[in-house]
Amino acid sequence: MTSTSQEATQVRASRPRAVLAILCMTQLLLTLDDNVVNIALPTIQDDLGFSAPSLVWVINTYMLTFGGFLVLGGRLGDRYGLVRTFTVGTTVFAVASLFSGLAAEPWQLIAARALQGLGAALVAPAVLGLLTLVFTEPAARAKAFAAWGATAVTGAMAGLILSGLITQYLDWPWIFYINLPVAALALGLLPRLLRGVQSVRGAQPLNWRGASLLTLGLALLVYALLSVEGTGRPLVTGGCAALSLLLLAGFVLDQRRSANPLVAAGVFSSPVRSRALVSGVLLCAATFQGFLVLTLYLQKGLHWSPLMAGLGYVPFALGSLAGVKCGERVTVRFGAGRVLTAACAGAGAGALLLAFAAAWELSYAGLLPGILFFSLGVGAGLPAATAAAAQGADPESSGVIASLVNSSQQLGGAVGLALSGIALGGSGLGFGTALAVTATAAVLACGWAAAVVRCEQAAPTTTP
Repeated sequence: MTSTSQEATQVRASRPRAVLAILCMTQLLLTLDDNVVNIALPTIQDDLGFSAPSLVWVINTYMLTFGGFLVLGGRLGDRYGLVRTFTVGTTVFAVASLFSGLAAEPWQLIAARALQGLGAALVAPAVLGLLTLVFTEPAARAKAFAAWGATAVTGAMAGLILSGLITQYLDWPWIFYINLPVAALALGLLPRLLRGVQSVRGAQPLNWRGASLLTLGLALLVYALLSVEGTGRPLVTGGCAALSLLLLAGFVLDQRRSANPLVAAGVFSSPVRSRALVSGVLLCAATFQGFLVLTLYLQKGLHWSPLMAGLGYVPFALGSLAGVKCGERVTVRFGAGRVLTAACAGAGAGALLLAFAAAWELSYAGLLPGILFFSLGVGAGLPAATAAAAQGADPESSGVIASLVNSSQQLGGAVGLALSGIALGGSGLGFGTALAVTATAAVLACGWAAAVVRCEQAAPTTTP
């Protein structure tokens, strides 16, 4: 039995409910920090003296390092052990959160956010990898992924709500300090629950050449996507995009020739997994874009305060949680592909309703139907996309598959943010147009999800 298989056996013998609670709590931190700074950005700009063009990099830097290093983080988890990678990543994330709150200059905050993203890139694949190993039965795995999806969506919503509350009543550094006690609790409990599974013996050496090509290629691609709007340097953006494609092409060539590929060929041989990843990219693009545009509409279109804008997401949070719960119940019966298809269709319908409401400058009451449809679709869709992509994952590849799921979601978010910057226009007030683009992304995700269903019917037991 391989060391990774030993790890899998021992993890399954542990206390799964306690492990699930800790993993979901940690996932909450990662998604929280995707959005927690949004509403606090004006206050951060005033306190630290950010220029308008550089302010967006408080968000983008986190996404850049998070998305760029995810696959490497997953491979490190497979190589050195998921628990060990989780511990190191959570420690880095906590230290970076402290530095973010203590930042006194713009460069200090941006550097700390980059370190936060690096820690998240180590933690996120370990979280999903451990979920895959702990919960092997279909019903138990569906519930685990539903819980993971609920915390992911809750973290995104809580980030916006907490940002408004903290900005209004405390001070912006506390949006980072709140990570510290949760990280400390996770570091104190998880290694004890999974004691003895950290060490990995006999694992294959890491392909650092392939890791470097993939990480740099993804990082430059995310940078190019996030820089599409507002840099004023199209040649630099285009050059980064071209270089990223060259690096990714070099990675593909390296994987074909390497005796020890970073991503095993079988990982992408599953048509269900490959199509689920594409659908997840498009759904995340719609989700991130919808978050940003709706936040701007509440503050600039309806002239709400930061606190009111944050509280305006409460129906979104409730709808998302309802979508997660509903998706959990029907996934076991109908399959992840069908749930993903229906969820993407619902998200697309909600985005169209939001686009109509924003174009006609309706009040918050006019937004509510779109918010509910969109949130239900997102809540049910993201866990379903993850469950579909994880089908057939074995212990030896669970970490890298988990990292591919997370990386695809971060890349989707980067695409959504780039598209929103373009669709909003020079005035920044093209809310209806931007939400129509959101709906288009959700409809395209629905098409790829339908392809997942066809592949599940053709080969229901496909393995990597």
